[in-house]
Amino acid sequence: MKKPKEGTPIQIVDKMGVRAFVKREDMAVDPPAPPFSKIRGLYSHLKKLKSRGVSVVGYTETAISMAGWGVAWVCSELGMKAVLYDPQYKVTPPLLKFHRKQWIQFEPEIVPIPAGRAKVGYYISRKHLLDAYGPNAVMLGLGIPLEETIAETATEWRRTMDGLPEPPGTTVVNVGSGTICAGIVRGWKEGEGKIIGVLGRSGSIWSKTRYIQTRAGQDVDGLLGPPFKMIDQGWKYTEKSRYKSPFPCHPYYDMKAWEWLSENINNLEPPVLFWNIGRMK
Repeated sequence: MKKPKEGTPIQIVDKMGVRAFVKREDMAVDPPAPPFSKIRGLYSHLKKLKSRGVSVVGYTETAISMAGWGVAWVCSELGMKAVLYDPQYKVTPPLLKFHRKQWIQFEPEIVPIPAGRAKVGYYISRKHLLDAYGPNAVMLGLGIPLEETIAETATEWRRTMDGLPEPPGTTVVNVGSGTICAGIVRGWKEGEGKIIGVLGRSGSIWSKTRYIQTRAGQDVDGLLGPPFKMIDQGWKYTEKSRYKSPFPCHPYYDMKAWEWLSENINNLEPPVLFWNIGRMK
């Protein structure tokens, strides 16, 4: 049985004469699992569900998310049934076409649903799952914002700090659901620099900051925990960064944060650490 790794490498990159450390969390698990670090928490969570008698897991996919791929892979490894709710677009996004090809190798049940607002799709999916499978089924939340992912990321942060020659002055990370960033904030200790989260989709900086602080167990008034700042560059969720990176990086997620880092690196306290959550394939 395959499972996610404990520990991922750090790549050193020279950016405009400044050395940056890149944490390659896209290598948290080997193929054919999806290359993103949320797989760690997802694996732990589904193992717990299985131990409690859950045999079926549902997830509502979006145009660009890798979560359905992850659910299908973990369920295949653990001997559980995955039910993926597949949004039907008039013109299917290319990335969704690619992800569908990844799903089928793990033989999930795939249920078409209307494309539209993700929350609406989620409620449609949850009703179908519970009607079809009853109490042996669990519907996972959009973006799989799991406590286990926060805990696993906090542990990986501590491993990373132990392996660096010196603590970072600045850490930059893409923020989607905020789950990975919350794990970094939870794992942080005094003297480990500032954390900057770059929103992959434009939204309320205040509410996302409060959400991350709360999930991390940090004082929501900012009196405890790391210096933490959120950046909103106005990105749309399905908008793609066309920036280039010297390491595999996801253009719909992490590349947005790497682009910001690259444009601002001379203004960041060194050494700079980039937390690369995933890559496209």
